[in-house]
Amino acid sequence: MPSIRPIARGASALVLLALTGLAAAQSPNPGTELGLGTRLVIRFCTAFVVNLVFGGGLVLIGPRYATRMVEEIRHDPGEAFGWGLIVAIVVPIALVLVALTIIGLIVSIPGLFVLAVVSIVGNAVSIVWVGAALRGRADRYGGKAAGVGALALAVPMAIPVLGNLVQTLIGFFGIGVVGRDLYREYRG
Repeated sequence: MPSIRPIARGASALVLLALTGLAAAQSPNPGTELGLGTRLVIRFCTAFVVNLVFGGGLVLIGPRYATRMVEEIRHDPGEAFGWGLIVAIVVPIALVLVALTIIGLIVSIPGLFVLAVVSIVGNAVSIVWVGAALRGRADRYGGKAAGVGALALAVPMAIPVLGNLVQTLIGFFGIGVVGRDLYREYRG
């Protein structure tokens, strides 16, 4: 009986070459068909809408809370930023390290969910804070402040690396005051 191994090897080589050619023909960046201006406009509009939803939602749902948090940032921005570094960097690392044990995993999973909520609310506070500071009306933290903050933070977000850095650094202020407030409530 004749062997079919040479045929199988040849077919395997053809399939391998076909897959290699298919992979090489793929575009490395699926979105490069859009022009640079179009991509910047899409990033700007997306960032504006997301920031407006977060900041506007905070002002709509909890206007007194937004006012209190923004006032805390205004009175001591250094402490707010320090707490933001702790809450946004140190706490996730600690939760992941605690998660290495079975008991710690039970604590870490809800902790990460709480951290996600603190980050979302903190970024919303930062958006309102930036808007109030740019409006020059330090005593008004309403929808206009959220809109101005969303617009102001959407401008750098259109630039890929710079926007993420600016949003993260400004977000530390809001995350810090929200995390500190949560810690104070927990400690009594």
